Amino acid sequence: MRILLNDTPIQLATNCTVAELVQQQQLKTEGLAVAINNVVIAKQYWSKHQLQNNAQVQLFQIVTGG
Repeated sequence: MRILLNDTPIQLATNCTVAELVQQQQLKTEGLAVAINNVVIAKQYWSKHQLQNNAQVQLFQIVTGG
């Protein structure tokens, strides 16, 4: 399966969930936000949301401050 991860094409060996992708990328989940095809996916749904072929996935850190 092929997806775009932060505008970079990557190949995944199998179908996976958002949670599995985050784990594969070895990212800290605190403050992490995920958007798929321009729709933000709430963290509570990461383990249930299956990625689809050609999905556009954006991973970004939420930053607070003034």
